[in-house]
Amino acid sequence: MNVAYFASNAWNSAKKLVHNPVFGFVGKSLSLVKTAFSSVIPVSPQRRLLAQAAIVAGASLIVSSLTSGGTFAPTEVGYSSDYLSTYSLPGDVLISDDSGYLVKLNPPTDESNRIGLTDYAVHTVEGGETMSAIAKQYSVKVETIMWENNIANSNSLRVGQKLLVPPVDGVSYKVAGGETIDKIAKKYKISSDSIIAQNGLGKDAVYKGQELFLPGAKPIEAPALVIARNPVATRSYRSSISASPSTSTPSIGKMFIFPTIGEITQGFHSGHYALDIANRSMPPIWAAASGTVVKASSGTWGGGYGNHVIIDHGNGVRTLYAHMDSLNVVEGQWVNQGDVIGIMGHTGRVYGVTGIHLHWEVIINGVKVSPIGYY
Repeated sequence: MNVAYFASNAWNSAKKLVHNPVFGFVGKSLSLVKTAFSSVIPVSPQRRLLAQAAIVAGASLIVSSLTSGGTFAPTEVGYSSDYLSTYSLPGDVLISDDSGYLVKLNPPTDESNRIGLTDYAVHTVEGGETMSAIAKQYSVKVETIMWENNIANSNSLRVGQKLLVPPVDGVSYKVAGGETIDKIAKKYKISSDSIIAQNGLGKDAVYKGQELFLPGAKPIEAPALVIARNPVATRSYRSSISASPSTSTPSIGKMFIFPTIGEITQGFHSGHYALDIANRSMPPIWAAASGTVVKASSGTWGGGYGNHVIIDHGNGVRTLYAHMDSLNVVEGQWVNQGDVIGIMGHTGRVYGVTGIHLHWEVIINGVKVSPIGYY
């Protein structure tokens, strides 16, 4: 029998005796016991509920014996059945909160095997909350919440911000044309059965555009960097360059890292809503913050940007990296802060070897703002 159901039945059965002139003292005594005992029982809600159940059930057995000749049947009490039918669903678990009231426990927060659960939570950030505390509350990893909400920096939470929290660790995925469950499973190195179970798929068939959740999966890592070389113009500039990820971390209170190695040759001003960072040695370009690549344009004029990348960091924040010699990412790919997304170059509206530089834009809710102050 569900402990919460039993305890609630027992307590309310005994509580009815409070107004009985003969056994009123028993009910009052039970109330005193419950009040006094609440100050010394375990703080853990689950343990508190078990303790209350034991005390109340024992007392109720005595009361029931006095009133019905020794027969006690918890299922005959009507109060809790009304409560459960009104406020709970099959599978709900009730626990006692810190004030002693019975409350429902969201299954995703206390299940050892949660594959198949689909009840996403919407969490509203309160003052002083951290991403790690929120993740712990829902028993998922910090990365899972960040991936689901396209959050680049776990320290960028805002009071009132709403976070979508998956029931299990993993990533959301939109099926591409020609894909099957087996192909997706192989791509993300998870089992086909876990995809089927998590998404309630009745058969091994998915369709283009279908949204799935891949339990246990992680965003796909960036492919190996392939540097396109021009032996006439650029070989001498690359001989000592290592296209390695950045090990930098943002300054306190900042969202971005500096996206490359070089000197700022042009700042943010009317007509030039970006920073130009130049370095003739053509160093790697790094993702200023984690996010999803929403554009990776290569081999075109690109509106003057040439080879360029746009990363969506979530919460209306995007960054653009232009004039690159080569790209290391594809559209739809997740990148971590400091990952190599390409090599500095002079494609697009740039002239001469001395024009080798990165044109870096920061865009907030569609408006280009000065990157100064964000790194």
